[in-house]
Amino acid sequence: MTFKERLLHHQWVQPFLPNYMKPLQEPGIEEGPTSLMIHETEEFLSDLSSLSELPRLNKTFKRKIKGFLLKVKIKPKKLHLELIDTKRSPAQIKKRIYITTYRKSVKSENGLGKCIDATIYYQIEGRNMVRNVKHHHLFRPVFTHLHMLDTSLSGQAALPAAELEETAPARPEEITAENEDKNSLMAALNNYSPQLNTSDPDLEQALAEVTGSLKRCLEEFELLDIEERHQVKRMIVKEIPQLTQTFRSLSPLQKSEKKEEMINALQKMNHFTLKIVSSLERNRLEHMNHLLRVSKMRYDDPE
Repeated sequence: MTFKERLLHHQWVQPFLPNYMKPLQEPGIEEGPTSLMIHETEEFLSDLSSLSELPRLNKTFKRKIKGFLLKVKIKPKKLHLELIDTKRSPAQIKKRIYITTYRKSVKSENGLGKCIDATIYYQIEGRNMVRNVKHHHLFRPVFTHLHMLDTSLSGQAALPAAELEETAPARPEEITAENEDKNSLMAALNNYSPQLNTSDPDLEQALAEVTGSLKRCLEEFELLDIEERHQVKRMIVKEIPQLTQTFRSLSPLQKSEKKEEMINALQKMNHFTLKIVSSLERNRLEHMNHLLRVSKMRYDDPE
Protein backbone atom coordinates (compact mmCIF):
# COMPACT_ATOMS: atom_id res chain seq x y z
CA MET A 1 0.00 0.00 0.00
CA THR A 2 1.46 3.35 -1.03
CA PHE A 3 1.69 6.38 1.29
CA LYS A 4 -1.22 7.99 -0.58
CA GLU A 5 -3.38 4.89 -0.15
CA ARG A 6 -2.54 4.64 3.57
CA LEU A 7 -3.50 8.30 3.95
CA LEU A 8 -6.85 7.71 2.24
CA HIS A 9 -7.64 4.93 4.75
CA HIS A 10 -7.51 7.30 7.75
CA GLN A 11 -10.95 7.86 9.23
CA TRP A 12 -10.67 11.65 9.23
CA VAL A 13 -9.94 11.69 5.48
CA GLN A 14 -12.77 9.41 4.35
CA PRO A 15 -15.69 11.90 4.70
CA PHE A 16 -13.98 14.06 2.06
CA LEU A 17 -13.46 11.24 -0.45
CA PRO A 18 -15.78 10.46 -3.38
CA ASN A 19 -17.78 7.30 -2.79
CA TYR A 20 -15.80 5.17 -5.24
CA MET A 21 -12.60 5.83 -3.24
CA LYS A 22 -14.00 5.09 0.22
CA PRO A 23 -12.86 1.64 1.45
CA LEU A 24 -15.55 -1.01 1.93
CA GLN A 25 -16.51 -1.24 5.62
CA GLU A 26 -19.91 -2.93 5.45
CA PRO A 27 -20.05 -6.00 7.76
CA GLY A 28 -23.10 -7.31 5.92
CA ILE A 29 -20.99 -7.87 2.81
CA GLU A 30 -18.63 -10.20 4.71
CA GLU A 31 -21.08 -13.07 4.68
CA GLY A 32 -20.85 -16.67 3.54
CA PRO A 33 -22.14 -16.11 -0.03
CA THR A 34 -19.51 -13.41 -0.62
CA SER A 35 -16.73 -15.76 0.50
CA LEU A 36 -18.09 -18.46 -1.80
CA MET A 37 -18.29 -15.98 -4.69
CA ILE A 38 -14.64 -15.05 -4.19
CA HIS A 39 -13.63 -18.70 -3.92
CA GLU A 40 -15.37 -19.49 -7.21
CA THR A 41 -13.70 -16.44 -8.79
CA GLU A 42 -10.29 -17.74 -7.71
CA GLU A 43 -11.01 -21.11 -9.36
CA PHE A 44 -12.31 -19.39 -12.51
CA LEU A 45 -9.20 -17.23 -12.86
CA SER A 46 -6.97 -20.21 -12.11
CA ASP A 47 -8.68 -22.21 -14.86
CA LEU A 48 -8.16 -19.35 -17.33
CA SER A 49 -4.49 -19.15 -16.35
CA SER A 50 -4.03 -22.83 -17.23
CA LEU A 51 -5.50 -22.46 -20.75
CA SER A 52 -2.13 -21.55 -22.24
CA GLU A 53 -2.73 -23.59 -25.39
CA LEU A 54 -5.88 -21.64 -26.35
CA PRO A 55 -6.16 -18.05 -27.67
CA ARG A 56 -7.42 -15.79 -24.89
CA LEU A 57 -6.70 -12.23 -26.01
CA ASN A 58 -9.68 -10.06 -27.02
CA LYS A 59 -12.09 -12.61 -25.60
CA THR A 60 -14.73 -12.61 -22.86
CA PHE A 61 -15.14 -15.64 -20.61
CA LYS A 62 -18.20 -16.21 -18.45
CA ARG A 63 -19.12 -18.62 -15.68
CA LYS A 64 -22.51 -18.81 -13.97
CA ILE A 65 -22.64 -20.94 -10.85
CA LYS A 66 -24.38 -21.03 -7.46
CA GLY A 67 -26.23 -17.75 -8.04
CA PHE A 68 -23.17 -15.85 -9.25
CA LEU A 69 -22.24 -14.52 -12.67
CA LEU A 70 -18.50 -14.18 -13.23
CA LYS A 71 -17.11 -12.46 -16.30
CA VAL A 72 -13.50 -11.87 -17.42
CA LYS A 73 -12.61 -9.67 -20.38
CA ILE A 74 -9.04 -10.07 -21.63
CA LYS A 75 -7.62 -7.21 -23.68
CA PRO A 76 -4.07 -6.56 -24.91
CA LYS A 77 -3.65 -3.73 -22.38
CA LYS A 78 -6.20 -4.47 -19.65
CA LEU A 79 -7.95 -7.19 -17.66
CA HIS A 80 -11.55 -6.61 -16.58
CA LEU A 81 -13.39 -8.72 -14.01
CA GLU A 82 -17.07 -8.62 -13.03
CA LEU A 83 -18.65 -10.45 -10.08
CA ILE A 84 -22.43 -10.18 -9.95
CA ASP A 85 -25.08 -11.66 -7.65
CA THR A 86 -28.00 -13.06 -9.66
CA LYS A 87 -31.57 -13.35 -8.40
CA ARG A 88 -30.80 -16.86 -7.20
CA SER A 89 -27.90 -15.74 -5.03
CA PRO A 90 -28.38 -16.53 -1.31
CA ALA A 91 -26.68 -13.23 -0.38
CA GLN A 92 -28.80 -10.89 1.73
CA ILE A 93 -27.10 -7.89 0.11
CA LYS A 94 -26.98 -8.22 -3.67
CA LYS A 95 -23.87 -6.69 -5.15
CA ARG A 96 -21.91 -6.01 -8.34
CA ILE A 97 -18.13 -5.81 -8.25
CA TYR A 98 -15.96 -4.41 -11.04
CA ILE A 99 -12.17 -4.75 -11.07
CA THR A 100 -10.00 -3.48 -13.92
CA THR A 101 -6.21 -3.61 -14.04
CA TYR A 102 -3.60 -2.77 -16.62
CA ARG A 103 -1.49 -5.59 -17.95
CA LYS A 104 1.78 -5.50 -16.05
CA SER A 105 3.74 -4.93 -19.28
CA VAL A 106 1.67 -1.78 -19.94
CA LYS A 107 1.62 -0.10 -16.51
CA SER A 108 2.71 -1.67 -13.23
CA GLU A 109 2.51 -0.79 -9.54
CA ASN A 110 4.33 -2.69 -6.76
CA GLY A 111 5.16 -5.49 -9.18
CA LEU A 112 1.53 -5.99 -10.30
CA GLY A 113 -0.56 -4.54 -13.09
CA LYS A 114 -1.80 -1.12 -11.92
CA CYS A 115 -5.38 -1.20 -10.67
CA ILE A 116 -7.68 1.24 -12.46
CA ASP A 117 -10.99 0.32 -10.86
CA ALA A 118 -12.02 -1.80 -7.87
CA THR A 119 -15.55 -0.81 -6.95
CA ILE A 120 -18.50 -2.59 -5.40
CA TYR A 121 -22.12 -1.48 -5.88
CA TYR A 122 -24.86 -2.54 -3.45
CA GLN A 123 -27.97 -1.27 -1.67
CA ILE A 124 -28.45 -0.68 2.05
CA GLU A 125 -31.91 0.37 3.28
CA GLY A 126 -32.87 1.53 -0.20
CA ARG A 127 -29.71 3.63 -0.67
CA ASN A 128 -27.31 2.90 -3.52
CA MET A 129 -23.79 2.51 -2.20
CA VAL A 130 -20.41 2.55 -3.99
CA ARG A 131 -17.20 1.57 -2.22
CA ASN A 132 -13.62 0.52 -3.01
CA VAL A 133 -12.40 -3.07 -2.46
CA LYS A 134 -8.77 -2.74 -3.60
CA HIS A 135 -7.32 -3.31 -0.13
CA HIS A 136 -10.16 -5.28 1.46
CA HIS A 137 -8.88 -8.53 2.95
CA LEU A 138 -11.62 -10.64 1.28
CA PHE A 139 -10.58 -9.54 -2.21
CA ARG A 140 -6.82 -9.86 -1.79
CA PRO A 141 -6.72 -13.36 -3.41
CA VAL A 142 -8.64 -12.06 -6.45
CA PHE A 143 -5.88 -9.59 -7.27
CA THR A 144 -3.27 -12.34 -6.84
CA HIS A 145 -5.08 -14.58 -9.33
CA LEU A 146 -5.54 -11.70 -11.77
CA HIS A 147 -1.79 -11.20 -11.70
CA MET A 148 -1.26 -14.93 -12.27
CA LEU A 149 -3.57 -14.74 -15.29
CA ASP A 150 -1.64 -11.73 -16.60
CA THR A 151 1.63 -13.62 -16.16
CA SER A 152 0.21 -16.64 -17.96
CA LEU A 153 -0.94 -14.48 -20.87
CA SER A 154 2.60 -13.13 -21.17
CA GLY A 155 3.95 -16.65 -21.51
CA GLN A 156 5.84 -16.49 -18.21
CA ALA A 157 5.89 -18.80 -15.24
CA ALA A 158 3.49 -18.21 -12.38
CA LEU A 159 4.48 -16.12 -9.39
CA PRO A 160 7.25 -17.62 -7.25
CA ALA A 161 6.11 -18.97 -3.93
CA ALA A 162 7.71 -16.12 -2.00
CA GLU A 163 5.38 -13.64 -3.70
CA LEU A 164 2.13 -15.57 -3.62
CA GLU A 165 -0.65 -14.73 -1.21
CA GLU A 166 -1.54 -17.38 1.30
CA THR A 167 -4.60 -18.41 -0.70
CA ALA A 168 -2.72 -19.23 -3.90
CA PRO A 169 -1.84 -22.91 -4.43
CA ALA A 170 1.89 -23.65 -4.43
CA ARG A 171 3.64 -26.25 -6.58
CA PRO A 172 6.08 -28.71 -4.90
CA GLU A 173 9.13 -26.96 -6.34
CA GLU A 174 7.78 -23.62 -5.09
CA ILE A 175 7.32 -25.02 -1.58
CA THR A 176 10.91 -26.29 -1.64
CA ALA A 177 12.22 -22.88 -2.72
CA GLU A 178 10.15 -21.17 -0.01
CA ASN A 179 11.47 -23.54 2.67
CA GLU A 180 15.04 -22.92 1.55
CA ASP A 181 14.41 -19.17 1.76
CA LYS A 182 12.99 -19.52 5.27
CA ASN A 183 15.89 -21.72 6.37
CA SER A 184 18.49 -19.22 5.11
CA LEU A 185 16.72 -16.36 6.90
CA MET A 186 16.49 -18.41 10.11
CA ALA A 187 20.22 -19.20 9.89
CA ALA A 188 20.97 -15.49 9.51
CA LEU A 189 18.91 -14.74 12.62
CA ASN A 190 20.86 -17.29 14.67
CA ASN A 191 24.12 -15.47 13.85
CA TYR A 192 23.00 -12.13 15.23
CA SER A 193 24.22 -12.53 18.81
CA PRO A 194 27.80 -13.53 17.84
CA GLN A 195 27.87 -10.63 15.38
CA LEU A 196 27.09 -8.11 18.13
CA ASN A 197 29.88 -9.55 20.30
CA THR A 198 29.05 -7.57 23.44
CA SER A 199 28.55 -8.45 27.08
CA ASP A 200 26.07 -5.64 27.63
CA PRO A 201 22.83 -7.28 28.89
CA ASP A 202 20.59 -4.42 27.72
CA LEU A 203 21.85 -4.65 24.13
CA GLU A 204 21.65 -8.43 24.17
CA GLN A 205 18.06 -8.24 25.44
CA ALA A 206 16.99 -5.74 22.75
CA LEU A 207 18.56 -7.89 20.03
CA ALA A 208 16.99 -11.06 21.47
CA GLU A 209 13.53 -9.47 21.46
CA VAL A 210 13.63 -8.37 17.81
CA THR A 211 15.16 -11.74 16.85
CA GLY A 212 12.33 -13.58 18.61
CA SER A 213 9.68 -11.46 16.85
CA LEU A 214 11.29 -12.08 13.45
CA LYS A 215 11.37 -15.83 14.12
CA ARG A 216 7.62 -15.71 14.79
CA CYS A 217 7.19 -14.08 11.36
CA LEU A 218 9.26 -16.80 9.70
CA GLU A 219 7.26 -19.62 11.30
CA GLU A 220 4.36 -18.84 8.95
CA PHE A 221 6.15 -16.83 6.30
CA GLU A 222 3.66 -17.96 3.63
CA LEU A 223 0.82 -16.07 5.36
CA LEU A 224 2.57 -12.70 5.03
CA ASP A 225 1.68 -10.48 2.10
CA ILE A 226 4.26 -9.37 -0.47
CA GLU A 227 5.17 -6.11 1.26
CA GLU A 228 5.48 -7.74 4.69
CA ARG A 229 7.78 -10.44 3.30
CA HIS A 230 9.96 -7.78 1.72
CA GLN A 231 10.18 -5.84 4.99
CA VAL A 232 11.05 -8.94 7.05
CA LYS A 233 13.75 -10.06 4.59
CA ARG A 234 15.22 -6.55 4.42
CA MET A 235 15.52 -6.36 8.21
CA ILE A 236 17.12 -9.81 8.49
CA VAL A 237 19.46 -9.65 5.49
CA LYS A 238 20.43 -5.99 5.43
CA GLU A 239 19.36 -3.62 8.19
CA ILE A 240 20.15 -5.54 11.40
CA PRO A 241 23.48 -6.99 10.14
CA GLN A 242 24.66 -3.55 9.02
CA LEU A 243 23.62 -2.03 12.34
CA THR A 244 25.36 -4.68 14.47
CA GLN A 245 28.51 -4.82 12.35
CA THR A 246 28.92 -1.05 12.39
CA PHE A 247 28.36 -0.93 16.15
CA ARG A 248 30.96 -3.64 16.67
CA SER A 249 33.53 -1.61 14.71
CA LEU A 250 33.26 1.37 17.10
CA SER A 251 35.75 2.13 19.83
CA PRO A 252 34.73 1.40 23.46
CA LEU A 253 34.03 5.10 24.05
CA GLN A 254 31.93 5.37 20.88
CA LYS A 255 30.00 2.22 21.83
CA SER A 256 29.20 3.75 25.20
CA GLU A 257 27.98 6.95 23.54
CA LYS A 258 25.84 5.12 20.97
CA LYS A 259 24.49 2.37 23.23
CA GLU A 260 21.14 4.04 24.00
CA GLU A 261 20.55 4.92 20.34
CA MET A 262 21.38 1.35 19.36
CA ILE A 263 18.91 -0.05 21.89
CA ASN A 264 16.26 2.44 20.75
CA ALA A 265 16.76 1.42 17.10
CA LEU A 266 16.39 -2.29 17.95
CA GLN A 267 13.28 -1.60 20.05
CA LYS A 268 11.67 0.31 17.19
CA MET A 269 12.43 -2.59 14.85
CA ASN A 270 10.86 -4.97 17.35
CA HIS A 271 7.75 -2.78 17.67
CA PHE A 272 7.41 -2.75 13.88
CA THR A 273 7.90 -6.53 13.69
CA LEU A 274 5.27 -7.13 16.37
CA LYS A 275 2.77 -5.26 14.16
CA ILE A 276 3.51 -7.76 11.39
CA VAL A 277 3.06 -10.62 13.89
CA SER A 278 -0.32 -9.17 14.84
CA SER A 279 -1.23 -8.91 11.15
CA LEU A 280 -0.15 -12.53 10.70
CA GLU A 281 -2.49 -13.65 13.48
CA ARG A 282 -5.39 -11.73 11.89
CA ASN A 283 -4.60 -13.23 8.47
CA ARG A 284 -4.60 -16.72 9.97
CA LEU A 285 -8.00 -16.13 11.57
CA GLU A 286 -9.43 -14.57 8.39
CA HIS A 287 -8.18 -17.52 6.34
CA MET A 288 -9.77 -19.98 8.79
CA ASN A 289 -13.08 -18.09 8.75
CA HIS A 290 -13.00 -18.01 4.95
CA LEU A 291 -12.49 -21.80 4.76
CA LEU A 292 -15.28 -22.42 7.27
CA ARG A 293 -17.72 -20.17 5.37
CA VAL A 294 -16.96 -21.92 2.08
CA SER A 295 -17.37 -25.35 3.69
CA LYS A 296 -20.68 -24.31 5.27
CA MET A 297 -22.06 -22.95 1.99
CA ARG A 298 -21.08 -26.07 0.07
CA TYR A 299 -22.00 -28.85 2.44
CA ASP A 300 -24.80 -27.63 4.70
CA ASP A 301 -27.99 -29.53 4.00
CA PRO A 302 -30.83 -27.29 2.76
CA GLU A 303 -33.59 -26.89 5.31
